Amino acid sequence: MPPKPEGPKNPDENGNHESGLDFDAILAYDTTKLVRVLDRRLGLTYYAVQAITIAYIVIIVFIIKKQYLDFEKAMGWITIKAMKPQMSQEGFSWDVFDRVTNPGEQGAIFIPTRVLVTKGQTQEDEYCESPVHKCTTDDDCDIGNELLQRKECVNNHCMRRQWCPAEDTTGQSGTTETHYLEYDQVQLWFTSYLHYHRFMLDVSTADESEPVHYPHRRANTYRLRDLVRMTDVEPEVAQENGAVLIVNALFDCELDNNDCELKVEAATVDSNFYYHIHNHVYFEDGVRKRDSYRMFGIRLVAFTTGFGKKTSLAQIVLQISSAISLLSLAEMVADFVLSNVIAERNHYYNQKVTEINE
Repeated sequence: MPPKPEGPKNPDENGNHESGLDFDAILAYDTTKLVRVLDRRLGLTYYAVQAITIAYIVIIVFIIKKQYLDFEKAMGWITIKAMKPQMSQEGFSWDVFDRVTNPGEQGAIFIPTRVLVTKGQTQEDEYCESPVHKCTTDDDCDIGNELLQRKECVNNHCMRRQWCPAEDTTGQSGTTETHYLEYDQVQLWFTSYLHYHRFMLDVSTADESEPVHYPHRRANTYRLRDLVRMTDVEPEVAQENGAVLIVNALFDCELDNNDCELKVEAATVDSNFYYHIHNHVYFEDGVRKRDSYRMFGIRLVAFTTGFGKKTSLAQIVLQISSAISLLSLAEMVADFVLSNVIAERNHYYNQKVTEINE
């Protein structure tokens, strides 16, 4: 006989028919069992860790590191204006046009400190003594190219095709003059500008009409000797051979108070040699001549960097959220001590953990 179809199941005590799904188990609510442990050792551990966490958040995070502030680093431009004329060792003022040489880029300047001047050079004589090519016999000057250098030794110098008289850096021939310029009186006026994109704010010293001399607050004008002193270059070496310095104008802005501190820092890039050659070509009585200026000096390359800080609600909420998360560390440490350290750990474990066997 075919099986008899099953009818509805018997209702339970609440009048509901039994089915294959237990909604009480599916929609069950889980909660944490709290056990109050009366033990001063655990209490001291718990509250000590909480106190350390709160002290870290308040002292380290908020007071020392100030991580409630929003921070932005910005780069800007800078121009340099040279002030105070330089004097030679004879007491004459050096011409400004020849003294300040534009190196071809913004935020850079070149201040000569020692100038070698060779005047009246021509190419009419074709060959003349070369101070950098020394010899004792004519054979020492034989390079196999008579068009460039003759096989001829005169006054212990080879005869070479060049601008004559040749530049003599030793000063023994008398054809080259050496001028030492006083650079310690030169003042540099820095004009800076930068823009904070995050805060939509411009910071600039371009509207300052008067120089503010170092070491006054918010100084925009520095003596060149002070910038050299900030580096590891000896002043005598810089004057004799020249140097390359990098200068950074730093803005430290507290934007909550609309206050910016400005300071200039200098560092050495190269302290061996730096010079610039300028040739002035002219005609005299139909003869093409030139005056050569080899200028050893200090080249400054300047930048502007800004650090802006402002109180941010998002940063405050972030740090408070981190503090709340760190406070849970106190409970974890106390549970570890309860379960692994104290002598009554088995008793406490039985009270805290309930094991149910099916």
